[in-house]
Amino acid sequence: MTPESRTFIEEARRAQIITCAIDALATLGFRNASMTQIAKLAKITPGVISYHFGSKDELIKAVVGHVVELATGLMVPRIMAQTTAATALAAYIESNLDFMRVHRKPLLALVEIIVADRDGPYSGQQESALEDLENVLTWGQENGEFRDFDRRAMAIAIRGAIDAVPTYLISNPDYDLGHLATELISTFELATRRPA
Repeated sequence: MTPESRTFIEEARRAQIITCAIDALATLGFRNASMTQIAKLAKITPGVISYHFGSKDELIKAVVGHVVELATGLMVPRIMAQTTAATALAAYIESNLDFMRVHRKPLLALVEIIVADRDGPYSGQQESALEDLENVLTWGQENGEFRDFDRRAMAIAIRGAIDAVPTYLISNPDYDLGHLATELISTFELATRRPA
């Protein structure tokens, strides 16, 4: 069934199932988030999930697509609105942490999926994130805002700082992500800027 051929009711049911899958993944973990558990949360039968998605793999693919859409919808406009590489880098860091604050369960669900299948189809997410970040760093070096440094190494350092946050949030759910964003922005501003 193609997206164009689905009715409004079918789209609403798919959205409900994706939301319940996110909840199951975030609270139960990837291994325990079975079709039966997801169906129970959605108050439907596992057969209804199979009808709409075919398999758990297809449902997981839909969950990843939904979470990526949420993230890009929040982050990309903020980053693209910047007129300097330094402010784009700050927007990149801040919007990543804002996504974690606003969309906690989708974040945890995505982490569960990626960790459970390190060599699976979603392992490329990290490479894509590093390349996007390197584009900002290249911009800053080429226009003279940033000092000379190895862009891949810097991108790994920035992503590493951001990617450490979800695990920390599991045991510290009330940690102030706004404060953390401010600290990370300051840290990487100092690490990237060209000396006076």
